[in-house]
Amino acid sequence: MTYHKQAYSWGIAGFIRPAQRLLTWARDQRLQPDGQLAEYAGDCYKHAWFFHGAHRLARFELSYPVFDFLASCQAPCGGLPHFAGQPLLRSMATCWTGVAAIYRGRLEVAEKAAGWALSVLEQQPDPRRFYYQTDRTGRLALDGEFVDAGGSKQAYWEVALPLQLCCRLSQATGERRWLEAGAPFFEFLHGCEVDPFTWAGGGKGCLAAALWHHCTGDPRGRERACEFGEFLCATQYPEGGWRDETEPDLPLIYIDHAAEFNIWLHEVVGIL
Repeated sequence: MTYHKQAYSWGIAGFIRPAQRLLTWARDQRLQPDGQLAEYAGDCYKHAWFFHGAHRLARFELSYPVFDFLASCQAPCGGLPHFAGQPLLRSMATCWTGVAAIYRGRLEVAEKAAGWALSVLEQQPDPRRFYYQTDRTGRLALDGEFVDAGGSKQAYWEVALPLQLCCRLSQATGERRWLEAGAPFFEFLHGCEVDPFTWAGGGKGCLAAALWHHCTGDPRGRERACEFGEFLCATQYPEGGWRDETEPDLPLIYIDHAAEFNIWLHEVVGIL
């Protein structure tokens, strides 16, 4: 099932009633005693998505327990695994949870997540690669997956979400050190050669770039955010969704992308 992004997406677009109905259904049918959601099997990334929708619509009976589950998955080094209990910690789950922590008012969780992301950055052995997993002590997994700055259709979100987290922490704390910490993430993302903002995997980078422009005034951030927006306008299917040709032709793909890209477009328009 793919309901983790829908409340956030519908809510930001003004469809409050269906969003609230979905959240009521999730509360009554899917919320588990430990704060997990049925079907999502400890997926920290998807639980963080659901948190954003519930919390923004003030459904605290959902957002508080879901966040408590996420916080319980944070390793002492600050990182989170994609799925609870996995041995490797991952940028995507860690930093999206970190952003959620800011909205929840748990800056200590957000700052620990950002500290893990900065440690990942410091351990990179090759400036053209971004390895985005560590073991549970925070040691970089050099035999794991990475973003190649010279490749195409990369996991750009693994770099974009740390940038989002740094920008949001700067907003929340007023401390410029978070923008200084975020600069290398922006430069890496901006320096990817092929399609960081012209591929379906560039949505999180679009919002990160817009936030970077908002926080620093760097015009490149605005340009990159608009580049992805133009890509979305050019590639949307008549029914309203998106799908890259490398992805399976399944309704789930269109629904998931439509929910997420609707969010980024609304967020970016508001920021810019």
